[in-house]
Amino acid sequence: EAGRLKIGPWYTLPDLFPLDGECLVRNLLKGIAVSAEYGGHLGVGYQTFGWGQTAQFPQIYKGFGIDFLIPAKRVSHQRAPECEFLWEAPDGTQLLATRLGDYTRSNFFVFVSMPVRWDVDYAYGEYPFRWEQGGKVIHNASPEKCHEDFFKIEDNPGYCEKHIRSGWQAAWDALKETTVPECRLLLGGCDFTDHQPDLPRMIKDANTAFDDIEFVQASIEEYARRIMELVDYDKLKVVKGELRDGPPSACSANALATRMYIKIMNKRAQNLIMHRTEPIASVLALMGVPYETRFMQIAWDFFLKAHPHDSINGVTQDVTADDTVDRLRQVLQIGHVVHEKSVIDLVRRIDLSHYDKKDVLLLVLNPAPRPLSDVLQVAVDLPQEQEVWSFILVDGEGGEYPVQIISRDTRTSPVHDTSARPWPHYTDRHMVWIDPGAIPAGGYKIFKVKPVETFHRKYEWWSAVPKSIGDDISVEPNVLENEFLRVTVAENGTFSLLDKSTKREYRQLHYFEDGGDVGDYWLHTRPDTDQVHSSLAGNARIWREYTGPLAATVVVELTMTLPAYGHRPANGVVGDSRRSDETKELIITSRLTLKKGGRKLDIKTKITNTIEDHRLRVLFPTGIEAAHSDAAGHFTVDKRPIEPVREPDGSFYPGMQTHPMQQFVDLSDEKGGFAILNNSLTEYEVLPDDRRTVAITLFRSVRNLIATEMYSGGKFPMQKGGQSLRSMEFEYSLFPHTGDWASARVYSEAEKINVPPTTYIISAHDDGSLPDCHSLFSIEPENLVLSAFKKAEQRETFILRLYNPTEETLEGTIRLGVPFKKAFLTDLNEERREQLGVEDGSRVNVTVGKKKIITIEFAE
Repeated sequence: EAGRLKIGPWYTLPDLFPLDGECLVRNLLKGIAVSAEYGGHLGVGYQTFGWGQTAQFPQIYKGFGIDFLIPAKRVSHQRAPECEFLWEAPDGTQLLATRLGDYTRSNFFVFVSMPVRWDVDYAYGEYPFRWEQGGKVIHNASPEKCHEDFFKIEDNPGYCEKHIRSGWQAAWDALKETTVPECRLLLGGCDFTDHQPDLPRMIKDANTAFDDIEFVQASIEEYARRIMELVDYDKLKVVKGELRDGPPSACSANALATRMYIKIMNKRAQNLIMHRTEPIASVLALMGVPYETRFMQIAWDFFLKAHPHDSINGVTQDVTADDTVDRLRQVLQIGHVVHEKSVIDLVRRIDLSHYDKKDVLLLVLNPAPRPLSDVLQVAVDLPQEQEVWSFILVDGEGGEYPVQIISRDTRTSPVHDTSARPWPHYTDRHMVWIDPGAIPAGGYKIFKVKPVETFHRKYEWWSAVPKSIGDDISVEPNVLENEFLRVTVAENGTFSLLDKSTKREYRQLHYFEDGGDVGDYWLHTRPDTDQVHSSLAGNARIWREYTGPLAATVVVELTMTLPAYGHRPANGVVGDSRRSDETKELIITSRLTLKKGGRKLDIKTKITNTIEDHRLRVLFPTGIEAAHSDAAGHFTVDKRPIEPVREPDGSFYPGMQTHPMQQFVDLSDEKGGFAILNNSLTEYEVLPDDRRTVAITLFRSVRNLIATEMYSGGKFPMQKGGQSLRSMEFEYSLFPHTGDWASARVYSEAEKINVPPTTYIISAHDDGSLPDCHSLFSIEPENLVLSAFKKAEQRETFILRLYNPTEETLEGTIRLGVPFKKAFLTDLNEERREQLGVEDGSRVNVTVGKKKIITIEFAE
């Protein structure tokens, strides 16, 4: 309250690119709210964490009333030759930013504090520890703990006045590229350091040593206000888009692919909490169902505590990574329970009185804000006494829908009853594919399971046999074909994909490349003598798992014999830098599924990693003549050149050719496009070959080395978590299309893999008033993307956030399946800006400019 301590505006310090953009907004929302409890938050975007800066940050910060940014990691001198620049988001929002100068957030600490307190030249010289001058030091000498660090338990710094003049001058000169030379920010902190009790004395001595400069202790906000008064905005260079310039070490370019099991888990949690649990709970709350506010607050607290940049990337000792996994597990547990409770509350409100009590009903719930048509896999449990062999689905209007049987089994399941002991329920479980037709946007549809054939359970001979109507999607065991696509699997496990609508064929798709990685958590480093193995030269086991008129799956199993580990040279130069002579087998199993009416090929790849010190990628030669890639980012689609960004001398950093992505990456030319959709991937590269091959990183396996300090680091060879020696499953889809990503509505297709419908077996009842087919909420058009639908932070109202990632202004309509009285446009901090007109008590119309984020509040 006194202003002597500045906290926030962030709750935790997240890395950006592994996370959905909505998570960044929630982090700021909570950080500002918690800071308010202590007297207020820092009013500057002090963004010195995060490995690279997302393109939409100026718009995000502006949405929270923040006008001045200090980003790091990283804008190059080539793009921003002066410290101060105008950073422009894709929507055109501009904010004043500074990259500071040499050593950015640690300039004063490096140039003044270290020399004055310790008599060392840290910036330009050695930094050895001298035992006799180290103060009180302790180290655990037991065999099981001797690998751990030494610790000072009491310090004994000195005070070397001889460094005052030179140190302060060096710190001052570190910002020589500023456009406001009379006002410079010197920062006195560094990783792991606490306060500096000698700071007032150093400032006093500096002011004695300098006649032409006055040094004052001040806040970052005071500096920001002064710069904004003095800077000449007309002379500032405008820097557009994301700040993720090389070298790779400046933005920890490859941490995106370390400990991928954490990233996969986080994406599952994002899709559950933000796109399933919160939306249905919000709609039901508008119907009068109490919103589980406290549960969701706890879930988000766990969630945001899993997002600090070291935690979400797993660039840590194993115990910290395990803690991150545990937090995400809590998010998944709470999110699942609240979602299931919401489904129960919904079922209670649906009028099912026109069904017979013996009917078995199927509820299909679509969480996406637009109608969805897709073939779904469902487990249908039917009472054993009915002896059902085959069945169809019938909707409330009598429409019939086909079913494709996959397998059958018997089950005994407990039916929990709070007034009795659990009842044993004897069922036949039919694992099936269904084609339920269009499911309403953000809504549901009820089906009755209608038996077609029965069987005699006690017959051991000549029991019922399956029938076929033909039109199987797989007629040959290595071929999948529907109305739009034909997939042919080759002996080496790759496949060709023919897009019938464009007559374009993509060949030799889906091969695997494994190379050595003797880098660290942050950077992929190839060994000097590498072995890069390709699955193109191998043979695959290929079989068809099942087929029918609704869906078919072909399985490809590859066995790659790879070096078991790598030899990592100390300090990059001492010792061997190569892959081992010892080998192990790595088995990769991919299931390729094509559905009736589907325009995309769905793939699930499971890998049990047995290899250390390597990077595994899956590659897709597209043949598309594209000059850039388009990848889903934070509230935008990031357009990146395929040609490397070069230094003035023509050189470039190969390590900067890998890029982050969210739900998809897409290449397109005048003939059409090719998108790779995913719910579990983070990093891609478009290779500079003539086939425009897209290489998707599945994971990196690296050693547990902790970057404590430039001259030394923690080494924990007994901790293998960073090697990811575990089973991991990756889910992605290939979507060839006409036009570019926007005209092909690639975001909408990506929704299907990230938030597919959920299904429930339910019984009939006489309560409720909702129809058995109903939309709870919808957003039009398809290129308006839903970011959040949740309860407001401070009011008993509800927030819906969406964004327009395209280059065109979109006219949008939001409909709720429940009446509301008022709607407001708010900023990202949920402060109301203007009231919107409400039409028919159920919808609002909005105009969303290109690349804009808008937030709407609904009130009863």
